[in-house]
Amino acid sequence: MLRFLIFVCLITVAGVNDPAADFYPQGKAIGYLQKNLKAKKVEVSNRFDLTDQVKDGRKTVVYRFSCDSNPDAVFAVFTESKGRYDMFDYLVITSESGQIQSVHVLKYRSEHGGEIASKKWLSQFEAYSGGKLIYGEDISAISGATRSAMSITRDIPELIQLLQQALVKK
Repeated sequence: MLRFLIFVCLITVAGVNDPAADFYPQGKAIGYLQKNLKAKKVEVSNRFDLTDQVKDGRKTVVYRFSCDSNPDAVFAVFTESKGRYDMFDYLVITSESGQIQSVHVLKYRSEHGGEIASKKWLSQFEAYSGGKLIYGEDISAISGATRSAMSITRDIPELIQLLQQALVKK
């Protein structure tokens, strides 16, 4: 009987537990937006979780926001991806239509492959709004960061498609 009660409690807690609840909560998200957009004022209106819709269950949360430094940027997608050994976190800022304004690597946990955090390399994603992205053709390859670069290049089209689908539903 005791085992059954423990099992029921664990199932209940697991069902209520949001996998992305602590993944870039609003206060932390606002801080990163202010830093990366060089904005003094950032206001968040909505948060929605796309973790269940993203391949591999990568934590992914989206904030609708407004800021003083970039009126065209309205969505911030906080997500993670897999490098060679470790996960890394990054931020994709888009317009109302889902067109990328900027991409920022927030936390790179591995010793190798950190070159993907380069603003110049990440700028290749700006103005992207959907379709295929081919690593080594559309997006330049990076020696020493191949897996991380391939991973983010593979993930971004999926994120933009999911964001655009979510916008249509709202």
